[in-house]
Amino acid sequence: MKPLPVARLRQAEEIFITSTAGGIMPVTRVDDAPIGDGRPGPVTGRLLDLYWRKHADPAWTTAVD
Repeated sequence: MKPLPVARLRQAEEIFITSTAGGIMPVTRVDDAPIGDGRPGPVTGRLLDLYWRKHADPAWTTAVD
């Protein structure tokens, strides 16, 4: 795996990061420059919707006491 240059990020239409605890997190700015139109993009929105649907489904979650 190679490092991803910041210049490539600035050219992106949309960016998101993801983690087990955080889910899908849109990235709308890099070094104070907007990504795309500065709002979460359609792919990120769709993934967020799907993530929360699965999160609410007991077949896909495990309760933590």
